[in-house]
Formats: sequence, C-alpha cells, structure tokens
Amino acid sequence: MNKKDADMIISSYVKKLFGFAMSKLSKIDEAEELAAEITLQVYESLLKQDNIANTDGYVYRIARNVYARYIDGRKKATAVDGIELIPDADDFTLGLINSESYGILRREITFLSKTQREVIIQHYFHDKKVKEIASMLSLSENTVKWHLACSRKELKSGMERTRTTGNLGTEPIRFNSMGHGGTAGAMGDTANFLAKVITQNIAYAAYHQPRTVNEIAEELGINPIFVEDEVAVLEEYGFMDRLPSGKYRTNICIHEFNETYYRIYKELDLKYTKLFAEQFFAPALESVTEIPEWLHVPDNDINLLRWSMVCFLCNELAVADISAEKFSVKRPDGGDYIAYASVDVKPDWDMSDAEENIYWSCGDMNRDRCNEDVWWKSWQFDCHWTARRGNWRDNLLEDYDKMYFWLNDQLPETPINAESYARLLDKGYLLKQNGEYKCNLIICDSEKKWHEFIPEATEEIKNLSREYAAEALKAELYGQPEHMHELLTCFAQNMACKLHTRIMKQLLDMGVLKTPTEEQAKGLCTIMYIGE
Repeated sequence: MNKKDADMIISSYVKKLFGFAMSKLSKIDEAEELAAEITLQVYESLLKQDNIANTDGYVYRIARNVYARYIDGRKKATAVDGIELIPDADDFTLGLINSESYGILRREITFLSKTQREVIIQHYFHDKKVKEIASMLSLSENTVKWHLACSRKELKSGMERTRTTGNLGTEPIRFNSMGHGGTAGAMGDTANFLAKVITQNIAYAAYHQPRTVNEIAEELGINPIFVEDEVAVLEEYGFMDRLPSGKYRTNICIHEFNETYYRIYKELDLKYTKLFAEQFFAPALESVTEIPEWLHVPDNDINLLRWSMVCFLCNELAVADISAEKFSVKRPDGGDYIAYASVDVKPDWDMSDAEENIYWSCGDMNRDRCNEDVWWKSWQFDCHWTARRGNWRDNLLEDYDKMYFWLNDQLPETPINAESYARLLDKGYLLKQNGEYKCNLIICDSEKKWHEFIPEATEEIKNLSREYAAEALKAELYGQPEHMHELLTCFAQNMACKLHTRIMKQLLDMGVLKTPTEEQAKGLCTIMYIGE
C-alpha cells in the first residue's frame, strides 16, 4: 500500500484505537502508550499490504495482538527487579561507573534508543527513582523497569564487542549536486536538507542497504546521538523511510558516476542525438518560416522562437507508461517532488575523450498566477546558452507579476517602481534602448495555441526513443539498489527528453540554430502566457 493511502486509514482509526486501549487499561497514560504502539504496528503493517478485504478486522486483529504482547511484557517487567528495582550485585553498571571502563560504558549508552538512554542516564547518573523517571517521561513505572532491564542487557553485550568504524568514517562522501523533480517547499529542496556533509553521509549510508541508527553511526564512526536527530528530520520530510524492521532506507535517487555509466552514455548520446536532430528536430524547426500573430518574439527573430521550440519538441520524445507522479513525495513544508543527488566521484579511468561541460540544464520551470485580477503562466529553461545562473531559486513569481503589469501599462516608471524596473533590467526580461523599454521574452496570447503549434513525433521517432531508453536503462540501473529500480526504469523511458542541450548543440553545428547575442541570451528559452 502506498504511504498516502496508509496515512488516510491511520487518520481515521486514531481515535478508535485510543478507545480500544482505554477499554483495556484503566490509566490514561498507559492507554496512550498502548494506543501509540498499536498505531505504529498497524501503520507499518499497512505499508506492506496491497489489498485488504476487511480493514476493520485487519486493524483490530493487530490491536489485540499488540495488547496481548503489552500485557505479557508488563508481567515480565514486574518480575525483573522487584517493586523498587533496587540494583543487586549482578548489576554490572555499578562497578563500571568508577572504573577505567567508564568511557566505554558512556559510549555504549549512546547506542541505546532515545527512551532507554534517558532512563539509564536519569537512574544511574542522576540517582532518580523509578517513580520519578516514570513521571518525568510520562511512562508507567513497569515500562521504566522494563527499559532498565533491557538496557542493562544491551549495555553488557555492547561492552563485550569491538566497534569498528565503517568506510564512511574514514572516507566520507560528498554530494556535488542535489536537486528535485517537482515543486519545492517552503524550506527549499534536497540541497537545503542535505546541506551538511554529515547529513549527506547519513543518507548515503542507508541507500544501498537499510540500516538502524546505530548501524549508520558505526558506518560513520560517530556518536549515534548526532545521527538520531538528523535521521528524524530526514524521515519527517520523506528523505528516509522507516521500515517495519526498524531500519531506515534512503528515499533519494543517488547517482554515483562510474565507468560503465560513462561508456554507455558516451556511445548512446553521440549516436541518438544526431539521429533525433536530423530526423525530427531540424525538419520541424526549418518548417517554421513565419511567426504566428498570437506570438510576440523579440525583434521578430525566428531563431529565438526555434530555441524555445527545442525543449517542447523534446517532450514529444516521451514514451513512459509509468507515471513519475507515483514516486513524488508530499512533504510537510508543501514540497511535492522526487529528490535526487550525485556523489562527487574522482574518476579512476581514462577520461581523455570527455566532452566539454556545456550540457547542464535546469528546467522545465513552470510558474503561474491565475486569479480574477491577474492571469499569467510562464515557462523557463536554463542552460549553457542562457545568460542566467540563479536557476529555479531565482525564477521568481514576482518578476512575472511585474512583467504582467508592464505589459498592461500598469507599471509606471515612478520612484516607487524604480526597484521593479532595476530587477527586470538586471534579469534581462526588459531591455532599455534609446530611452525606451522593450520586452525581451516571448509573449504568447494563448497557451493552448502554443502547444498545438508544436509538431507531434511520428511513431518512427517514438520507436527511436524507445531504443534509446532500453540502452539507457542499462546505465541507470548499474550499481543501484533494488528499491530504486522502478523509479529509474520510469526515468529511463523518458530519458530521450533530457537530450535538449545536446540536441541544441547539434542543431547549432548544423546551422539550424544560431548562437544568441548577449542580450538575447538573458531572455532565451522563456515564454510568458497571458491567455489560456
């Protein structure tokens, strides 16, 4: 079951499960504790099930099982150390507190769960009684006793083992790019959440195999306390998933450059870029000899129109039968996107045949403001040939608002609007020549007419795209964990759509496109729709 459906079911059962717990236990705090555990178990179980015929029966069967285990655990906890839980001679922690092994003990305490760690510290280092700890942590006394017993067992086991630092502790990785496919939220995107090197390594540690917080900490060679808080944020915002086993798995598509990937794409891109350009793009662009009356193109330059058309023609190469939307994560800050990152890798293979780094891109970036007073939409694509470097973070709604008002003679050049004019001139959306302003963007009177204007790809071209996708998939799946295979398969089916910049370069070499001037480059590949 997907996360969205599981969330809906859980939301509808929260009050019911608390009612179930109250019917079994007399104390509210114990009922809350039981209800929380039932809710967690139900949620984890739902995520593993695809079809549930009787939801009520399924949920309450789990509830009864959790309740049975809870009662059994209480009985065992009561018998652990007696009513006051007075440590006896077998309590190995007492002797260690004042011994040379004290440092190791403190280290092992950090590997306990958050609750167990707090219980141990309060009891042994702050001399708190069970009753005091129970009140402080809002737990029942029997639960505190149970945590103390389990913690001592884990500490003893940990003291007897040798902990080793994993690969990431001695050779940490770094991400050299982080981004998103979809809509970023109020707190930004992947780059914002993974800005710290420690967070990047935590995410990477649980990417190829699921790991517990302690296992991640060992892999990084750091204190689990630092890992715990970072993982909590990554889980809350959907960058990591907590599995039923209690382990965490990273839900970020991480690309690690390798020789197999490099060699496959080196051959593929050269071959298919030329085929697509010659058989589809060049004929489509060269057939455009006049600018439609419903389009404003700066200086009536057909070359500028053709540059924007390349990206929309690339979208015609899509052949996916799997929607990428199913992989998009809705995040608490309003974000809804697929997160991705790339590991900074220093190639240890021959790269003497590497191409120049001119094929980067940021797009398609869509913005809109549609209400009774203002209606516009925009599209923008950034690449090597556009004179913009802010990418999506500098593609601002308010810039298009200002352009909309300017186009409608509602932005008078007064002192109060001086900053607006300065911004539009700096962005290059407006140009000033001989004291006059002119629009440097393509303005479209009808969004519908624009999409109808773009030629469709023939079935022959679609088949060419499928061939490319099949070969690209071999590179995309190489070295990737199984939980990313479906997403990468989806991406590969539309991989030909990502050839925009290579096709631009091919069309430049063929003379179909011409290099824009410095001024034209500021507004290149930007369309503003002012009509549906």
